[in-house]
Amino acid sequence: MQRQSIALALTLLAGIAAGSSWSQSYPNRPIRMMIPQPPGGTMDTMARALADPLVRALGQNIVMDNRSGANGIIAGETLARAAPDGYTLLYTSASLANNQLVLKKPPFDVLKDFAPVTLANTLPGYLIIVNALSPAKSVKDLVELSKTTRVHFGSSGAGNSQHLLGELINARTGARMVHVPYKGFALIVNAVLGNEIQVVFGSPTTVIAHIKAGRLRAIAYTGAQRLSGMPDVPTVSESGIPGMVYEASWHGIFAPAATPRPVILRFQAEVAKAVQAPRLNQYITDSGHAPGGSTPEEFRKFLVRYLKDTAEQLRIAKVEPQ
Repeated sequence: MQRQSIALALTLLAGIAAGSSWSQSYPNRPIRMMIPQPPGGTMDTMARALADPLVRALGQNIVMDNRSGANGIIAGETLARAAPDGYTLLYTSASLANNQLVLKKPPFDVLKDFAPVTLANTLPGYLIIVNALSPAKSVKDLVELSKTTRVHFGSSGAGNSQHLLGELINARTGARMVHVPYKGFALIVNAVLGNEIQVVFGSPTTVIAHIKAGRLRAIAYTGAQRLSGMPDVPTVSESGIPGMVYEASWHGIFAPAATPRPVILRFQAEVAKAVQAPRLNQYITDSGHAPGGSTPEEFRKFLVRYLKDTAEQLRIAKVEPQ
């Protein structure tokens, strides 16, 4: 028994020493951060803003790898196959989790195949945007327009939070908007500017320049309260769908499932510091997001709740697995 106790103690000490070694040596080479959309979208701009202070804190470059397509599935599958050493990470949105709810045979399970690192930020709502030449000046106008004219809305893929929002509006109002998937948000914006589609749901940072230039018009905001930076834009609840609040999305960072815990904790700790630093914190809040930085455990609990709530929203919107 004494020998077994000594052996157990030595094993535990070895594990502690290994963990300490991981945390002290990580990172010793550049980190690849995948983003499942083309340059210019919300995830891309937010990830790059976060990477700047992380590079200084970690002492290594962060190489941004834009892997768009299939609503984040391509990037997710790449992460699942990557070495679990902390040198390949994924900065993604809620669409990654939505895949296992809208696909009959999802290629991965977010809670099993990935290690949640941290919830980087949340987006309390989307702006509902139309082309400036559109006759729709409000959500009520848009709903009525969709009943007499072909109205298309864009998203980054089936099950994406933008897709779900469009279908929820249809379900709640009787609107007949038609979904059109794209490979990234920049393409969606170009489509609405060219009137290929008539509606887009976006975060303020991605559309504000076009709104200020008079090319696009914001007719409503899906958050619980009006945006502080755009106080003249009513909430959806004020503008035709009483009581409706849609918390748009979130951005989170994931690692391969077997990544050592000390490595995950090191990266999470630096993200938590970075998002509270005045300059980045201001950038995040000005963009309409709320800073995150949660622990891996908190992020995992968040994901469990999110999957449950989103499954119910999909049921209401009558979005069937494909």
